[in-house]
Amino acid sequence: MRLAPALTLPLPLTLALALITVLPATASADEAQNQRFGKIKGTGAVSSISGAGGGGLTPWATLSAYAEDGQLGGTVFASQARVDDYHLDVYGGAFNFHDKVEVSYARQDFLIKAADLHIRQDKLGLRYKVAGDIIYDQLPQITVGVEHGELRDEAVALSVGAKDTSGTDYTLSIARAWLNGIAHRTTLLNVNLRYGQSNQFGILGYGGDDEDSRVNVEVAGALFINRSVAVGFEWRQKPDNLSALTEHSARDLFVAYFPNKRLSFTAAWIDLGDIAGAPDQRGAYFSLQANL
Repeated sequence: MRLAPALTLPLPLTLALALITVLPATASADEAQNQRFGKIKGTGAVSSISGAGGGGLTPWATLSAYAEDGQLGGTVFASQARVDDYHLDVYGGAFNFHDKVEVSYARQDFLIKAADLHIRQDKLGLRYKVAGDIIYDQLPQITVGVEHGELRDEAVALSVGAKDTSGTDYTLSIARAWLNGIAHRTTLLNVNLRYGQSNQFGILGYGGDDEDSRVNVEVAGALFINRSVAVGFEWRQKPDNLSALTEHSARDLFVAYFPNKRLSFTAAWIDLGDIAGAPDQRGAYFSLQANL
């Protein structure tokens, strides 16, 4: 008798299913069960593709998890992006020390579908809350960060003219949330300044033969429809360092669901522009995060 081949799931999806299996009780946990998470539900945001707390495409000034002063918090996440000619799978996590310092890690696996070629990258991040608070302080929350990327598969980056296969970005993030914002709903606005030379988030290396401005702007906004659901957008300006390839800004429209302070689910429409000569890369993005 001939057996059917076993179904193999991508690692991030496998991790997501494992989280749901390991943490079944958390899906129905109410606020009383999560008193050690000090922040208001949703203000811990979700996990970005670099591993840092924020949105999907960009980190935000708010740090990951729900830890307040005197508390420790952590997150693990799995994300997938599916656009016309490429796939991106990401998994990782972050740790929050007293709502002051965040350390993060992400493993990215980028698939060029036509060539069945994988480009893997490790991302390490360190962020520090300088001043303010996203809600309660007179100052908005101000966070500075360092994000280092290291390609495990270097051939493609070098072939398109990247100067380096590793690099470091520096970020300044400012965010404010208004509890009585648009339509009397909690509303958040985040602005980043990023200094760096990453090509396509570092997937195509760092720097090149036609280096663009090293300072780029990232903007994100969110509106909480209720206490558990937020909708919003992100826009990320990217440098255009390679004469052979044009790089455009990235953007998304997202909906995030926070059933409790343990879990969050994010779905988005993403537009990454041209990637490595393939035009108009648009598609879907999904992410699951668990707070530990």
